[in-house]
Amino acid sequence: MSKYLIALLIVVTFLLGFFVGIKYAETKVKSSIESSLILEKIKDVFKIATVEANINEIYQHKDFTWFDLSPFRKTAMIRLQATVLAGIDLDSSGIDISEKNKTIRISYDPNPRILSIDHKLDYFDLQQGTFNYFSPEELTLMQADAKKTVSEKALQTGVLLRAAQRKDELFASLQQICAEFGWTLVLDPKPIQKSNLMK
Repeated sequence: MSKYLIALLIVVTFLLGFFVGIKYAETKVKSSIESSLILEKIKDVFKIATVEANINEIYQHKDFTWFDLSPFRKTAMIRLQATVLAGIDLDSSGIDISEKNKTIRISYDPNPRILSIDHKLDYFDLQQGTFNYFSPEELTLMQADAKKTVSEKALQTGVLLRAAQRKDELFASLQQICAEFGWTLVLDPKPIQKSNLMK
């Protein structure tokens, strides 16, 4: 009987020591995060966003070296969430005000553009093989590909057509407001050939 009691006491002591050791090790883990803000450049812009589109997509990335077997394969299931702003870029516009004639002339590029893309990638399932793993460069490339994918999807949904309609509504309202104050708003569209996709 005493042999069983001693054996039980040894097992309980061992388990108690094991769990205390785990808890002690968990409390010893310290992490440090440092951040430095570096302001690179501030630029004045004149852009009018007229449409916001929210895009959600799940896509899979898979590649392998030599053979499509587990040690040589890497896969990623990624959820992409993005907000796309489309509208008109008035950075190259010109505004001429004539107090004598009570006219405001705006020369601008009427073609709508994708103005900004704010996207986030969530890596749901990142599996790497023994001989094939994701490098930091590949993860950065996935970010760039995601931005390009969002831009293309936004164009497919007709976001630029909607942005053009909203631009026309906005300028019609501005013309009406100017007319109420006795002024005339003259719109002088001058198309500039640029890509609608963000780089």
